[in-house]
Amino acid sequence: MANKVVKLSATRIGSFLRCKLKYWFQYHKRLPKVSNPSFKLGLACHESLEMAGGIWMEKEQFTKNDIKKILEHYDKVSVREGIDDMSIHIEGKELVKNRLNSFLSGTKLLGLETKFGFGKGSMDISTKDGVPLVGAIDKVEEIDEDTLLIVDYKTSKTAPTPDQLKTDVQLSIYDLVAQQLWPGYKRVILSLDLLKSDVVYTYRTVEERKEFEKYLTIIHNEMVEFTKKEAKADLNIFCPWCDYKDYCETYEKACQKSNYEFLPIVNYSDEQLVKEWNEIKSVSKILDSRERELAMVLMEKIKQTSANIMGEDLEVYVRQNSRTTYDLDTVHKLVPPDDFAKLVGINKKSVERYLNSNPAIKEKVISTSTTNYTKPFLSTKKIKK
Repeated sequence: MANKVVKLSATRIGSFLRCKLKYWFQYHKRLPKVSNPSFKLGLACHESLEMAGGIWMEKEQFTKNDIKKILEHYDKVSVREGIDDMSIHIEGKELVKNRLNSFLSGTKLLGLETKFGFGKGSMDISTKDGVPLVGAIDKVEEIDEDTLLIVDYKTSKTAPTPDQLKTDVQLSIYDLVAQQLWPGYKRVILSLDLLKSDVVYTYRTVEERKEFEKYLTIIHNEMVEFTKKEAKADLNIFCPWCDYKDYCETYEKACQKSNYEFLPIVNYSDEQLVKEWNEIKSVSKILDSRERELAMVLMEKIKQTSANIMGEDLEVYVRQNSRTTYDLDTVHKLVPPDDFAKLVGINKKSVERYLNSNPAIKEKVISTSTTNYTKPFLSTKKIKK
């Protein structure tokens, strides 16, 4: 095992750290993944924007015919990948179309889907300690003669915090790669192009770069020595979204288990309280996801057969509640002002915005306001050692 070549990528590192059994399934057994709609959407968007970049590098602009070809290519990839939810298909097409309108933020496009570590024409990249890296950078732009911009496309709905950006493994790997592939630039700006919202930016200092290289060395050494004996499942809140959950006996048992037995809490230490609370929280996420998964299959079967599904002593059928929404303009016109005020609610943010622009009434409005709190709940944070 000591001589095995292990090339690090952000995906490989994340898999290894999150669950050793998942890592074993993915990189040693190489089992096929469970189909994932978000992965399909990301692939369709990436391939379409890669095609767009190729056109841009030739013309430095898009004609109407170019845009049509790019969107037609998106349609083909979407069908090829089997995106069967029309709303997801349309959403992805809009994401691609929006980026075509603001494709270049720098002065020059330097690279598209720049691969490294794959062989066959791609450059081999290693850290100073000789750790080999593998991956592909979506887009590389020149901002000015001293500044490089690295762009990574993301189709996720949520934006990372500044702290998460500073420690994002994929961007940190791209930063190391950029130093070798484009050594003539003094500064490297790293960005996540969140196709569903905005572009967010970060960078790495020389010291952060050195620390990250040491971190990669430690992980690489662990991966090289990794054996089947260490491939144990780690139940966590991400299990329901794991690509390999259908192969995992531990996950299956957690989904099927119903006879949970708990020890008396009165004699628990603080460490035991935290440990069991965290374990139960993870299992509850798994059970919630399993319930949604089963419900989706039941719903689809009822739709296809137009018949309820019968269990031993239970019949499952589809109910649908209705909700009526009234047109605000029509109600406002027809209902007297005094009565209308009793029908509507007030949005906190809208009121605060109005008060800030009308300070004369601010104090009186605030004096008659009331503040209510939700039920307390537990949260977590990492302990710094």
